[in-house]
Amino acid sequence: MQTKTNNTLNEILIENSRSHKNLTVFPLIGRNNLSDLTTFHQAINDESLEVSEISDQGSVPSLNVHNKNLTPVFIIDGQTITGKKLKQNRIITVSTLIPETSTMKLSVLCSERGRWSRTDREFASRDSSMFAKARFSKMETMSQRANGSSNESYDKSADQQQTWEQINRKFSSFNDYSSSESMQDIYKNKENILAEFEKELMMPENAVGCIFAIGNRVLGFELFSSHQLFADLYPQLLKSYALDAIERKNRNNNQPSLDDAKKIIHDADNSLAKQCKNSGLGNLFTINTNDICATILMLDDKIIHFTCFSKQMRNEL
Repeated sequence: MQTKTNNTLNEILIENSRSHKNLTVFPLIGRNNLSDLTTFHQAINDESLEVSEISDQGSVPSLNVHNKNLTPVFIIDGQTITGKKLKQNRIITVSTLIPETSTMKLSVLCSERGRWSRTDREFASRDSSMFAKARFSKMETMSQRANGSSNESYDKSADQQQTWEQINRKFSSFNDYSSSESMQDIYKNKENILAEFEKELMMPENAVGCIFAIGNRVLGFELFSSHQLFADLYPQLLKSYALDAIERKNRNNNQPSLDDAKKIIHDADNSLAKQCKNSGLGNLFTINTNDICATILMLDDKIIHFTCFSKQMRNEL
């Protein structure tokens, strides 16, 4: 099904930028569409969402999730999922709404190649996502595969080998080491410098999203249904871009213009989107043009999460 994106992005106000080192962010101000949703962090913290292997043997690309809430639980694309019940850390392949009081199978990627056993090891915070350029690579590949096969569910079209290669490349770039090759250890080793970005690049309370740029290149944006949902997820999204920003050996601290920021919103609002098969509640749409790739998760004709990457991100790989 082809449909033109009709997400009223022209109603989004882009605020003036703020920068720290070579990372620039533009707050997005828009309508606060309150949705009766529970966030992944809330559900994990109050133990109303249970995550487990699908069997005693487990399966790398799948996890079971049991939502005990009377509301859907939102899990963002790239979310890190850890826990002592799991044989390895995972990453969710695409933003998903887990239906209320239900159990479903979740499509995931391994982010810890060197472990396949339960452990009492203390994990780094779950408040982290797959770093931005790895999310872009994953999304671009998934969009191409989904466009080529009308029968395959989008969430099952990710490339595990590509993910491992991206994580290993990040370890090499930082000259870091992890005994289990866990992406979480990269974040843990950079906690102090990432905390500086969090301190310097705070968002206004009425923001519903953000545009991100490294150097003078606008690389992507994240847009949510409400202030609360964005506020909950902004710290981990910021760190996912900051991890890429600090990786640059030759840092370009030039900043993009407001017109550069407006362009990616314009491109996203004027591109054709294709509806894809997806798991969970809502409808999933993808955009894959010469300039951008994106996914849009909608429920009751409202955007829950719109994530978009510029294909200039290829220059970051």
